[in-house]
Amino acid sequence: MIIFLSVLISFIAVIFLYAVIRDKTIRNFKRFFVRVAELVNVPDDSPPSYVLETLRKTITNLEDELAMAQKSRENTMTLLDNIVDPILFVDSSTGEILFANTAAQKISRPIVATKKIYEALEDYYLIEMFDETVRSWQVQEGNVIIYVEGRKRYYSCKMIPVLLPKGEKRVVILFHDMTKEYELNEMRREFVSNVSHELRTPLTSIHGYAETLLNDPEMDPDTRNRFLTIIENESARMSRLINDLLDLERLESGEAHFDFQKIDLCSIAKYVMSIVEPLSNDYGVKISFDCQDVTVTGDQDRLIQMLLNLVDNAIKYTSLKDTGEKKVKVSISKSESHAIIEVSDTGPGMPQEALNRIFDRFYRVDKGRSRKMGGSGLGLSIVKTIVDRHDGEISVESELGVGTTFTVKIPLKRNENNENV
Repeated sequence: MIIFLSVLISFIAVIFLYAVIRDKTIRNFKRFFVRVAELVNVPDDSPPSYVLETLRKTITNLEDELAMAQKSRENTMTLLDNIVDPILFVDSSTGEILFANTAAQKISRPIVATKKIYEALEDYYLIEMFDETVRSWQVQEGNVIIYVEGRKRYYSCKMIPVLLPKGEKRVVILFHDMTKEYELNEMRREFVSNVSHELRTPLTSIHGYAETLLNDPEMDPDTRNRFLTIIENESARMSRLINDLLDLERLESGEAHFDFQKIDLCSIAKYVMSIVEPLSNDYGVKISFDCQDVTVTGDQDRLIQMLLNLVDNAIKYTSLKDTGEKKVKVSISKSESHAIIEVSDTGPGMPQEALNRIFDRFYRVDKGRSRKMGGSGLGLSIVKTIVDRHDGEISVESELGVGTTFTVKIPLKRNENNENV
């Protein structure tokens, strides 16, 4: 009996304990659903199934918003990476680089993100600008020279302090590559200097000899004729220079009209040969000609001008050679896609460092010899511009004491949209 009562009491105690726990669990569940209802903004007496369904939808919407935010961030990073100007975001308090687009990574040490700015940019002036930006919290601007892959480049730099909504401070560093502008300005200054020099020399001669003639009316006829000949030659030289300048300007600006038609290059070459033959005889230069049947779409007058300029230069400079054979060869052939025009000579040749500038305006390998030959220094610039307008390419190979070869490649088929320029 006692044992039975003990078992009964224990059973009643377990039932009571289970009821207590179950009641507490139910209360906890009720509090949980009330809290979830508040979070998803539904009435707290809503059925649990409705609360859970609303919670599921809310989570789904949050996941979608998070995915959109991530996509937006990736799009922003892609846009920043595709900006050609370097951009850096820097923590103003630590100097740590938080972001560097692709262009910025090319002007600094590799993997600049997470590095300090003074570790990534080896320029004292830039570090000073950054320190001044942080100290004054004002925009700083300046110009710097940075060597990128061994080449000097000019940049304008702007550092902009930015206060973020949560109080964090950043410095946005913007670079703009000014190299082309600097190079164009340098070319412009050099061009003005060269034009002034080229005009000053004949003008000085003309003025000097004309003044002498005026002050000496009793001058003997031979001297007078010599002076007048010099004045005539210098005037002609000035006229050639001015005409070449105007022609080059029209070509480069696109004002010069090109009448593109089917042209037989052999007929062009034969015509040029007939013009330069007396010149080659006078200078003692043997000229040869080899031509395949090649037809291109081009402007006949400009192609004659281009080839005549190359052959004329070859004859004149080959004649300056002191010893050895003096020959100029013109050959015209074709590949699968291009007509190939080669003008080679056995002249004095050019040093390798001159080949990169040979098509620049007024550039002369030997200034004394060039002026002696009466050139304006613009001929090869005009040649290159004519070749460019025909969608072609021109190259030069030369060796001192051996000779020079100019090679022009013109497409056999021209884009129909460019037939008339």
